Amino acid sequence: MKCGNTDVSQMMEALRAFLGENDMMAYLTMMANRLLELHRVLKPTGSLYLHCDPTASRYLKIVLDGVFGKGNYRNEIIWKRTSERKSGNQLGRIHDVIFLFSKSEKSTWNAPTTPQDEENAKGHDLIREGDKVFRISDLTGAGKGPRRNFAGQVLTPPGSRHWMFDQARIDRL
Repeated sequence: MKCGNTDVSQMMEALRAFLGENDMMAYLTMMANRLLELHRVLKPTGSLYLHCDPTASRYLKIVLDGVFGKGNYRNEIIWKRTSERKSGNQLGRIHDVIFLFSKSEKSTWNAPTTPQDEENAKGHDLIREGDKVFRISDLTGAGKGPRRNFAGQVLTPPGSRHWMFDQARIDRL
């Protein structure tokens, strides 16, 4: 509560008022201290990936917003760890969550690349050219986005879908 980051202090006070004193609050307090220290030693170009289960993820996201600033939230990655199965009177818990936060706008992003082969292309439509395999992907994004013209087409109606990339990136792909 006496650290320099008052956002985290306020978040933790609000969580304590909501959750009370219990195991989850103890866990969040322990994580807040570690996340503050990780943030302190992280380079301005650095990023943090935090892997957690869905039980604590909603609370950890609030703590991470306080530590890194909500403007430095980059993504939430859902990692399916098992097939769906029923557990008692509810669906099974089959995924974990990975949050990605950067320390600043100066963060370095190295896009993940995976060579395309038969194994990682399973379940997708493929095009084969000689010994190369290409996966067919939808190049549109959901929601409101720029109305880009791609190969003479503008997506309509406005606000429904949009081209994911500009023409230069499409040409590069």
